[in-house]
Amino acid sequence: MYDNHDLEFQRTIGGTTLQTHIVHTYMWMMAGVLVSFVSAFLLVQTGMLFTLFSIPFFSTVLLIVQLVVAVMFGARLHKLSTVTAKILFFTYAALLGITLSTLAFAYDLGSISIAFLVSLVYFGSLIVIGTRTKMNLLRFGPLLFDALLTFFIASVVMMLFNIDTNTMVMSFIGLLIFTGLCAYDAQKVKALYFHFEHDETMLKKISIYSAFELYLDFINIFLYILRMLGNRD
Repeated sequence: MYDNHDLEFQRTIGGTTLQTHIVHTYMWMMAGVLVSFVSAFLLVQTGMLFTLFSIPFFSTVLLIVQLVVAVMFGARLHKLSTVTAKILFFTYAALLGITLSTLAFAYDLGSISIAFLVSLVYFGSLIVIGTRTKMNLLRFGPLLFDALLTFFIASVVMMLFNIDTNTMVMSFIGLLIFTGLCAYDAQKVKALYFHFEHDETMLKKISIYSAFELYLDFINIFLYILRMLGNRD
């Protein structure tokens, strides 16, 4: 998909169409974050959090449904309608919001708020770097995904052997990986626009899917920053 990205990245972000595409992408991304945190907040405030997670196998079913939605979103993007893509995105955001509500078990509200604000500033800085840098970050994609896979496998192995994965070192490594992925995904927004610039329908769906990827980057950055800065209850 990115065979000609070296030439494409010599083009400037001056066209209104590209600017609109980028703005729409980040608006969708922030809408997803808002849905997640509102759903998490409502669950905590209403007490539904304790009710839901007291249901047998609820956590397992929740995880499976999230995986199914994410796989459907990515694997069938070309066949999905724009409306369906939006529904899948916000469904995933709401489901992940339910998962994020469990943070109330471990961290106080002050720590969560501070970590969220720090994450916004950090994420915003990475977006600026990824969007404006002249360096082609797309070539680092395979390395970043290999690092993410290795980190995930190592985390699973550590959990199987009852080794604590919630350490400062693991949090720093996770944050470092998603720092790279965030800048990579920010630059990929431009590359995908250039690839589909003559297909308005795909541009709309790509905008939503790019927002989904950036949303995942932000959530992971927030979680690792929370682990590093947060005070546990």
